[in-house]
Amino acid sequence: MKKRLFVDREHPHGTVVLNWHGTPESEFTYLGEAFHLVAKEAVANLRNDPLFGLHGSPIKDFQAYPIVFLYRHALELYMKAVILIGSPMLAVKGKAKVDRQRLLKTHSLEVLRGDIERIFEVYEWDWDLGVPHFQSLADFRKTIAEFQAVDAGSYAFRYPINTMGSASLASHFRFNLFEFCEILDGLFLALEGAAIGTYEELQATFEAMAEARQYEM
Repeated sequence: MKKRLFVDREHPHGTVVLNWHGTPESEFTYLGEAFHLVAKEAVANLRNDPLFGLHGSPIKDFQAYPIVFLYRHALELYMKAVILIGSPMLAVKGKAKVDRQRLLKTHSLEVLRGDIERIFEVYEWDWDLGVPHFQSLADFRKTIAEFQAVDAGSYAFRYPINTMGSASLASHFRFNLFEFCEILDGLFLALEGAAIGTYEELQATFEAMAEARQYEM
């Protein structure tokens, strides 16, 4: 069958190359950043729309659904990035490994929260993330728990009903989209920094271990 959608006509403008690293397990941070960027652009447009909000057109409220989904997915990707990149340090420190299969299958933010706390602990990092709303581990836990309570399986903002036929969200589910995004923007910045930090510290640790072995020989 002749392709119509995923076609490469060798036109530079608009042609993209995905999985170009050939190591997709290392691309969680890039993908999280991409979902976040698209969501932020949509939010910026809504900020300039006087008809978005309680005094505007109710039909525009539906635009919040894809934005929250993008933020939710970006959060999951950023958390998984920190865990995947930083998890080898657990073995270095003699700690139990991350269950990689469970990690890749789960959409539970609470499951990821437990793993990311282990990463922070083994790297001996403080939970003051240097951004508003996240000055302690309690702040992080409360945010993740609140999101998990509303969207446990990453479907509440994708479908109006769940697989049981019940409403995905409570009736008249009301919140300020802009405040929601601002809080998570700060967390994403911190998680992206953590992903970079885990990689750099892990490489430095491996180099030090290699030098120590050479010295012993």
